Amino acid sequence: MTQDKPTTNQTTRLVKLHQTRLLLVKGPDASKFLQGQVTCDLRELSAPVTRTGAQCNPKGRILLSFRALQLDAETIALRIPASMLNKAKSSLGKYIVFSKAKLHDDSGYHLYGIHGDSAQHTAKTIFTTLPTDNDGWAEKDGNFLIQLAQDRFECWIKSADAAAFEQQLANLTVNGDLNDWELLNIRAGVADIYPETIELFTPQEINYQLINGINFRKGCYTGQEIVARLHYRGKLKRHMYRFKLSGNQLPAPGTALVNATTRNACGHLVTAAFTSSNQIEILASLLDEQLDQVTLETSTEILKQLPLPYAIPTADETTE
Repeated sequence: MTQDKPTTNQTTRLVKLHQTRLLLVKGPDASKFLQGQVTCDLRELSAPVTRTGAQCNPKGRILLSFRALQLDAETIALRIPASMLNKAKSSLGKYIVFSKAKLHDDSGYHLYGIHGDSAQHTAKTIFTTLPTDNDGWAEKDGNFLIQLAQDRFECWIKSADAAAFEQQLANLTVNGDLNDWELLNIRAGVADIYPETIELFTPQEINYQLINGINFRKGCYTGQEIVARLHYRGKLKRHMYRFKLSGNQLPAPGTALVNATTRNACGHLVTAAFTSSNQIEILASLLDEQLDQVTLETSTEILKQLPLPYAIPTADETTE
């Protein structure tokens, strides 16, 4: 994450997503291997869609988060935080030795983000055809455009085409920064796992069931029994919420949250970004009952809840 201050101009921006990497799973068994390891259904990638998902430990705690896209019949790309690359290779590498597939971290792609009022028009000038819906993708000459929202796209550009891509967009965009991009992720209610938060959350505790990150009908995968039990038999009492607070320094992922009065632990921060010089927005996973009285362990300021683009279910509701 970055501590750059946000920009306020609504001009379309091009962001170099150097905080992310692609990890490729290649081979005849790539899809079969991942299907037994992750929360989302990899069979859905045969359509032009991407899926957010997670790899869990046997206790249902997240080891790795990603966005998956099927590049070809034998290659699935996982877009992950760059800081998680070695952890991902280790956690997936334990099991891939039994499959006809291999991990490749030298993916040969540069990753970019485009966002702003004219993002659709800008993306169309490069790719000609746009995805039909959010999470969908379009391809041109081996480069990929992923729609995150109507005004926000990820671009996975082959290294050989990166310079030309930047030149094409030079007169259509201005440079954006990673803080603004992370702020958009926060406002979309989508979060990644970082080294500080490995094995800290179940997928439901960061709302992956609400963003197509969990398929409860796909069959077995590591940690599936715990994840399914929470869904079908348990009553979820923890979810991820969006808050704002004041400050000039971003709190780190994994920072503890406490009750403002009792100082009893009630959750953890997932990610944070600046909105102005002294204002911060965060995503935090915590006990639902603590929403109106939560603060950072290192502060006394009660966090003010902000809306998310999806509804958090009550303890008696389930989501498919």
